[in-house]
Amino acid sequence: MNEVAAVRGAVKLNGERITGWQAFDVENNSYSNADSFNCTFVCSALPDDRNTAWFSAQQDMHVELFAGVPADPSNYSPGELTSWIYGQVDKVAHDPVHGLITVSGRDLTRLLIDAKTTEKWQNKTSSQIATILAKRHNLTPQVTATTTPVGKFYEIDHESMSDARTEWDMLTHLARLEQFDVRVRGQTLIFAPRADPTTAPPYPIVWTPPDAVTGFPTCNVEGLSLGRALTVSRGIIVTVRSWNDAAQKTFTAVYPTSKAKTITPGQSAPAGGAQNYTYNIPNLDQQKALQHAKSKYAEIIQHEMLCSFDVPGAGNDALDVDSIVQLKGTGTDWDQLYFPDSLRRSLSFDAGYQLSVNAKNHAPDSQEVTE
Repeated sequence: MNEVAAVRGAVKLNGERITGWQAFDVENNSYSNADSFNCTFVCSALPDDRNTAWFSAQQDMHVELFAGVPADPSNYSPGELTSWIYGQVDKVAHDPVHGLITVSGRDLTRLLIDAKTTEKWQNKTSSQIATILAKRHNLTPQVTATTTPVGKFYEIDHESMSDARTEWDMLTHLARLEQFDVRVRGQTLIFAPRADPTTAPPYPIVWTPPDAVTGFPTCNVEGLSLGRALTVSRGIIVTVRSWNDAAQKTFTAVYPTSKAKTITPGQSAPAGGAQNYTYNIPNLDQQKALQHAKSKYAEIIQHEMLCSFDVPGAGNDALDVDSIVQLKGTGTDWDQLYFPDSLRRSLSFDAGYQLSVNAKNHAPDSQEVTE
């Protein structure tokens, strides 16, 4: 059987499978962002108990989208497919001209993104806070225990945990302090040590230049597109300034401390010089300011080398935001490892099943200078 033709999908609305859908897409994002979805229904194909009038009256809906290759494509259940998102609908749109309804929304990360808190957590550990917030929003906590009370991170008021911030901002901040990952998958909040992506083999992209017989190149993916952000290549300097209330002084950290980007022997210095990024973050001491500068630097240089491609049909379930992609065969500096930034999966009766990937990394010769 043709594997592409065997790809099947399913949609659950408020926990019950629903027919009448025409197409859907899911965008999975990397660390700290909510995943999103769109799902389109044909009004005339909807069941009588969940028709157009029913959609127009809803004030809250949850959607779960599935795709995969079942053992029997003519008779399958959602449980045989991969669940790519469970989310809450933000908007219902009706197109009466074409007889369509589209629901769009985000995964349950939105519950934490949309909630602000001024609570003081000094006597709680990061894992206790993650567990409390998960249960507050009826999420199942999958939390690795930590031992340091949050107050220990702020003994001299480096950063105030009582400032108004979203619960998600607070959790991602604590995850950075603990060197953890935090994300919502389905109805579960995960707060755990960062996995080492290098333990799994990278997803290979193999480019073969045009041969003498056909004159055409070949590749195991479609639409391969590559880019390099030269503003990053020319060098990055991050400055963090912080007025510390407790110390009554301003701390300034610059990273890298060298003003010149390391130049490979025989390479000329890039025109224009390094690009400067300045951040003002309150209530840091010198060490914390330097940590923030290093973190921002690492974040920015990840956008230097860019790679995007499409994987049509089945067989792309192995790719996720935790994967590593390795490009080979171009004979250029783009032959290197990449980390997915976003993955967009789409399934429709017209276009079939397709995965679009945007990935990034810094160039190997753009490592930070030796301090």
